[in-house]
Amino acid sequence: MKKKILLLSFPLLLSLFTSCQDVLNEENHSNTTQEFMATPDGFIMGLNSVYPVLRFIYGDEGGLHGLMTPGTDEMKCGTSSNRTYDIAHYTSNFNAGNEYPKNLWNNAYPNINTLNFLINAGPGIATNSKLTDALKTQYIGEAKFLRAFLYFNLVQQFGDVTLNTTFNTTPSMSATRNDMMDVYDVIVKDLVDASTECSPSPQQNGLESGRVSAAAARHLLSRVYLTIGWAYDKSPAQYPNNPQNKYYNTEKAKEYYQKAYETATKLIADAPSLGLSLMPNFADVFDEANDSPSGKNKEELFVARFDWDIDNTFGARGTLNHYYVNGYDTFLGERNIRDGRCYSWNNPTGYTFATFNNRDKDTRYTATFQTVWYATKKVVNSTNNGFYELKYNIDGKSETFKWQQTTVGDTALYYPGYKMTADEIRAKTINRGADKNTYVLVTPDAYDGLKMFPTMMKFLDRTKNNFNDPSDRPVIIFRLAETYLLAAEAAFKLNDNTNAAKYINVIRERARNKATSEVGALDVKASDITLNFILEERTRELLAEHCRWADLARTGTLLDRVRMYDDGFANKNIQDKHMLRPIPSEQIDRVVSGEKYPQNPGW
Repeated sequence: MKKKILLLSFPLLLSLFTSCQDVLNEENHSNTTQEFMATPDGFIMGLNSVYPVLRFIYGDEGGLHGLMTPGTDEMKCGTSSNRTYDIAHYTSNFNAGNEYPKNLWNNAYPNINTLNFLINAGPGIATNSKLTDALKTQYIGEAKFLRAFLYFNLVQQFGDVTLNTTFNTTPSMSATRNDMMDVYDVIVKDLVDASTECSPSPQQNGLESGRVSAAAARHLLSRVYLTIGWAYDKSPAQYPNNPQNKYYNTEKAKEYYQKAYETATKLIADAPSLGLSLMPNFADVFDEANDSPSGKNKEELFVARFDWDIDNTFGARGTLNHYYVNGYDTFLGERNIRDGRCYSWNNPTGYTFATFNNRDKDTRYTATFQTVWYATKKVVNSTNNGFYELKYNIDGKSETFKWQQTTVGDTALYYPGYKMTADEIRAKTINRGADKNTYVLVTPDAYDGLKMFPTMMKFLDRTKNNFNDPSDRPVIIFRLAETYLLAAEAAFKLNDNTNAAKYINVIRERARNKATSEVGALDVKASDITLNFILEERTRELLAEHCRWADLARTGTLLDRVRMYDDGFANKNIQDKHMLRPIPSEQIDRVVSGEKYPQNPGW
């Protein structure tokens, strides 16, 4: 029987990080809350009250989007009106008061506190027809996963953080930071438990989309093991200023790489029996028709749901559908639901476009980026014989191109994704025949990082009534394709490039254009596998899927790759201190008893 996630507004208790100034002392409801959460109904509601944190983390730019996507080698911030501008460019205004680290911190700890109660009290809570023994085991496993998930986000961003595994009924005015590896011990144990306590996969036991499964726990555990392995693999000689070089231990690094490899490859091997599989085509992964809760996307391991149903079960919408949309309305004369709302907030770097190579064989470029826009109205200049003009430089020379849209439904804007000469552009766009538009053709020479760049389509929502509407599409947090890439990265770190290539080639074969190339046309050899290649393959497969900053921080390549590939302002501004985020100033100010709460180096 399916169980609905009733995401109700549940009164979470204050964690030890709650400001003492915010506490009213007239009444103490902590005992009442504990008594209720210790009942079957209260236990279920307590767990369900934590799931909405995923909406805050993945729903808009104030969550992980701002922490993981811009300010990397892949993406830059397009406009100064974007809230991510300072963190994306590492400006002097990105400091301990910035909203992004604060949002992550403040979203995590109150929910961790609730989860601590559920995990510790859960085994002793009575069961009934609503909370059977099997469901209680499943829900305790979900609570452990969610606690591990929140702590993992914290340690990735901040390093050492405060670790608490007991339920706090009253706020505290003192706190300390625990060693990152102590936090990882809890994360690993929680995920190992969740891997056996939760339902085996999203497709089994009638598990409702959006709930935690053992498959999600196993995937995250592999990523955690890999991250710990990298932490033990940063030598002071090779990483002189990296905060993790204090852990350097090659034997431990190898141990955790092996665990990461075994965990990922076992999940891959078990996938068919769990109802999991890669989608047949890369484009299928982000097709709205396959979204949860349809059950069609067998690649999904864990999603944050935003659908607005009749019961208001999930009751929220996100705005990722707007962030990557270019300024097409300048040329079409209006916006439309197919092409989206033109925020133009984030757009790819030159590195990203170049990384999508082999485009005649690899479908991931055309499945990721929009190339054609169609006229929705006539756009004709009242002067200049009806034409508008577009100017940009090609090979250092200013070129002028004429365009007008006279036929609705015909091509109005085309981004081929590769460079062309001025003569090639003119030959393609003019003299197209009667009732054909002289359309705008934009090559990489014209990309301006503001309005002119190809729209990234992964999060577009064409199911809405208006282009201004936010989206209720689910956000994929983990998917099976990344499990293959985790296995490949772990194999590479174990000096097993043969298996690294094997798992990468599964992903590349799925991406192959079956109409234009033969089986194996995209295969790579063991000798092709390097860290740079693995990171490039992650770009081709996982662009903007809320993991890039962590990928670069994990592998110790953040500073080098941002300086090398960012073509905004981040390359000039990024410093050693940016390998970790600043501890929020609110947290430091709240600790008024005992030792001052430590800040990260350089902040």
